[in-house]
Amino acid sequence: MCIVAAGVSQVPASMALTAPVGPLWHLDRINQATAPLDGNSALGPLTGQGIDIYVVDTGIRPTHEQVVGRVLPGIDIPTDSGSSKVSPVTSDCDGHGTHVAGLAAGSTVGVAPQARLIAVRVLDCNGDGEVADVVSALQWVRAHHRSGVTAVVNLSFGVDLGDDGTSIDREVQALIDEGVVVTVASGNGDAAGRPIDACKIAPGDVPDALTVGAIGSADLVSYYSNNGPCVDLYAPGGDRLRGLESAWKDSDTDYEFDVGTSMASPLVAGYAALLAQQQPGLCATTISQAIVDRSTKGVIAGMTADSFNRLLFVDTAPITSTAPGEASHVMITTDAQSIVASWDPPCDGGSALTTTKVSLLSNGKVVKRTNLPAGTNAVRFTGLTLGKKYQVVIKASNAIGEGIATSRITTMPVRRIFAGQSIDPSLLGSLTSDLPLIWSVSQTSKKICRLQTAPFRLVALRKGTCRVGLRGIKGQDAVIRSLRID
Repeated sequence: MCIVAAGVSQVPASMALTAPVGPLWHLDRINQATAPLDGNSALGPLTGQGIDIYVVDTGIRPTHEQVVGRVLPGIDIPTDSGSSKVSPVTSDCDGHGTHVAGLAAGSTVGVAPQARLIAVRVLDCNGDGEVADVVSALQWVRAHHRSGVTAVVNLSFGVDLGDDGTSIDREVQALIDEGVVVTVASGNGDAAGRPIDACKIAPGDVPDALTVGAIGSADLVSYYSNNGPCVDLYAPGGDRLRGLESAWKDSDTDYEFDVGTSMASPLVAGYAALLAQQQPGLCATTISQAIVDRSTKGVIAGMTADSFNRLLFVDTAPITSTAPGEASHVMITTDAQSIVASWDPPCDGGSALTTTKVSLLSNGKVVKRTNLPAGTNAVRFTGLTLGKKYQVVIKASNAIGEGIATSRITTMPVRRIFAGQSIDPSLLGSLTSDLPLIWSVSQTSKKICRLQTAPFRLVALRKGTCRVGLRGIKGQDAVIRSLRID
């Protein structure tokens, strides 16, 4: 089912040949609580440096003067599929993604002028795309993201829930659970341009995402902006009189004015990057809640009765630290009558992790437990009963307290591996994710073990140590495990 970018249409284009130098009303508006604008668009000393903003869109022109040197190509599904090729990959043949990227992190038009932009291209040269492509791209982001460090994803598009939007919702929630702040355009109305309830649009209906509506330059809700209780806050998106100026696709000094909730959402994404720069280990939900709490209340006109009157306000005061989040990407393997568990560290809540407690349970009772120092993200439990399944629970702590424990993760039956065996790899390893577990064998182990493709098996050739690489998605750095063959 088709998705579309949440832009409206370009208002008259700027003919600027160099970056805009005057005050930009969208930045001017979000650095003060109330109107009128004071001509000052400065947002303070934070720049978003060191933080990744994934722009899931039509691509980004990487050489544009607003973003040059800070764009990393991610995944480009329309090019990979051959449906809408661009060169270089993840560059922009529509303009929407470049405009969005500029508002999030442009050097003069954006909120986080030193954040890194990762171009994730899912929409074609007309700004259209497919739900399945978005799902694949969000899975790629989840695998690419550095766990334990806050990142931001901006989604300036939407799809009706009835058009399989729930599959996008699931991926958005998975990103948030793994420490990513997700900002979402609330959408620009129905086919006739009439605003509708944003709760009917995916992924704007995801409670933990930051769903952003749009206002015009007079603090009125924009005529096209979706509304309702799923809209967490509003930000400048423009109206018929005044759009938002940002980078465009046609040259390195090309600019356009555009309007839409697509333009409002990346402003919030940029603000999230500022807060993450200041405290890189903050959990995604903490940042999102702070953005909502710090918004200016009661200044927007034209609200529907079921909407929250909150306007984006960039306040970069430190956020109170919390206990850590939940470890993710837990990987379990078995060999030599043992279980090995490894995991990606959780967000630290803004206070460095001190210990991680890992418990091994049998029939609901703890049979082994270990407390690991900060920075240790794997443990081996030995001397276990052959053929028995156990449960693993992981919980990190910091100076504030204990974090969120994982659920009880059931292992595969404990086993030994013998030379000459051919084993289904799913009996040896698992990943707590909907991502598939991809296996590879190290070149140094080719005489010890190999992978057979049809049927898919790990073949133990002789006694020794079989080194395998395990990953959740192609291109991800592999987790290396040593499996002992007896």
